[in-house]
Amino acid sequence: MRTMAITNKNELRLSQKLELMTAIFNRRSIRSILDTWSSQQLVEGHGFLWDKLVELHYLLQDDEFVREDVTRNMMPSATYQRQQGCDLKLDYCKGVECIWSNPECAGNKVKINMEVMAQTIFGYLGAQERSNSSEAQAKTSSIEKPVS
Repeated sequence: MRTMAITNKNELRLSQKLELMTAIFNRRSIRSILDTWSSQQLVEGHGFLWDKLVELHYLLQDDEFVREDVTRNMMPSATYQRQQGCDLKLDYCKGVECIWSNPECAGNKVKINMEVMAQTIFGYLGAQERSNSSEAQAKTSSIEKPVS
């Protein structure tokens, strides 16, 4: 007999992951999706999207993955914290501790970082499409035309 696993309603569901990746592959903003997620789902989603970003990098790019190539486009925690007028220790903002004590503020920072990840993936997909288009054009131009 097959048993059904009981899941926590705050856990990130497969359907949510698929919705996120579909939006990214269609080059749509992910903010409206992220705005419906709980703090726990944002934390899980951040890890999930980071893993997908790295996976897609290795599938679509020829160079080594360098973490800083992505994170340099993210707002530094100190800057975000200053903008929010927060006086907590910077370590709270850098980690996920703050997501539980101040979910709205920390959740917004997680969303901003996820949007940067999505933009990075958009770049990977665009580069792949340009590469595929160039290869197709090269193959088409190398095919001899029949003499009429």
